[in-house]
Amino acid sequence: MKLTHAEGSGSILKSRFAQGCRFALWALVAFGVVSAYGDVASGFTVDTAIPAGNAIVNSIDGDTVSIRQDLRDTKGEWFYWAFRVKGAAGRTVRFDFRKPDGTNLDIVGVRGPVVSRDGGKTFAYPLDGKATTRGFAYTFAPDENETLFYECHPYVRADWDAFVARHAADAAKGTFVVETLCRSRAAAEVPRVRAGCLKSEPKFRFMFTARHHCSETMASWVFEGIVDAFLADDDLGAWLRANVELMGVPFVDYDGAQAGDQGKNRKPHDHNRDYSEFIYPETKALTEWIGEHAKGRLDAFIDLHCPWIRGEYNEFVYATRKDPKIVPPSAQEDRFSEILEKVQSGTLRYKAANDLPFGQKWNKGVNFAQGWSSVIWACHNVKEPKVCRAMEFPFANANGAVVTPEKCRAFGRDIALALRVLLDGR
Repeated sequence: MKLTHAEGSGSILKSRFAQGCRFALWALVAFGVVSAYGDVASGFTVDTAIPAGNAIVNSIDGDTVSIRQDLRDTKGEWFYWAFRVKGAAGRTVRFDFRKPDGTNLDIVGVRGPVVSRDGGKTFAYPLDGKATTRGFAYTFAPDENETLFYECHPYVRADWDAFVARHAADAAKGTFVVETLCRSRAAAEVPRVRAGCLKSEPKFRFMFTARHHCSETMASWVFEGIVDAFLADDDLGAWLRANVELMGVPFVDYDGAQAGDQGKNRKPHDHNRDYSEFIYPETKALTEWIGEHAKGRLDAFIDLHCPWIRGEYNEFVYATRKDPKIVPPSAQEDRFSEILEKVQSGTLRYKAANDLPFGQKWNKGVNFAQGWSSVIWACHNVKEPKVCRAMEFPFANANGAVVTPEKCRAFGRDIALALRVLLDGR
């Protein structure tokens, strides 16, 4: 078998996504791991030279590919993967997720892979109902020479830049400002955003964060929907711009989001366990921004996440409740959950009864043994927040509804509306 940059032989190309174009080839610099694997007999290649690419090919045997996720510096198992196939037009190829010793990996999502046949312009779930937890077979069209496969809808800096460009008119009006939070460990500029009431002292301030765990991409689409709500030409948008300043960080683990890392359980600890030590520049800068710009006062602090890929507490939207030893039960938190359930209008249906109480499932004190999360930090340090929580958004299935970027954006608006009702009564 003739290999090209075979992972099995340890040959890798390090790369960084060229941010100006969503699916440009990556430059050979600090970010990521790019590998290609193919052979003369198969006639096709599998590589990770795509934005946030992540995969290691164990072998290609005819029309069967044995593949696994690249865990890099992750402690234990996690599930994110993304790769490209070139030269397989007209063929049916089987992709089996396995460890190097042949052990099966259950890391395929509820609706199978998210697939793009147009270089990343659009994505769909063509194998919904056909994939298993351990793999899938895909038939390439006769003219399909390049196809992208992602575990979930990708979201990288180029997506954020496109979002910012769509709001150029709002930036000109002074209701939308993108700034630099800090420089990442790889010396990249990490964006932060303010929107809404920016020309005078706001009555309220909200903080939203996403991608503390960099592979949790659906949180970014929810984040977009929240910002959209502040800039919309409707009654909600007008009220938010008159009364609220939004502060937001779209990529807390910036480098990992661009490189296609897992993010969760990163050694020695991940970004959302870094609010005790602050080894990452983003976490330190985020807390300093709250202290300096907001004078330590926020009316809402909401950290956006995604759970595991399937099963209970992984296929519906929910909030995680806090340790009562840290923060006593809050009537305002309960009220916000009730309002959100009532005012939501999208198809990703939230139910307050689905919120995860402290002490159940993974929401236990031992889960934070490595360090404080952003929400725990905020509960200790932010002055009198009405809402202070993490919220989880599924990757593919939410109470039976197909999860898409558009539906996540709609839920982001629902969050903004629920906060308005909580604070304004209407």
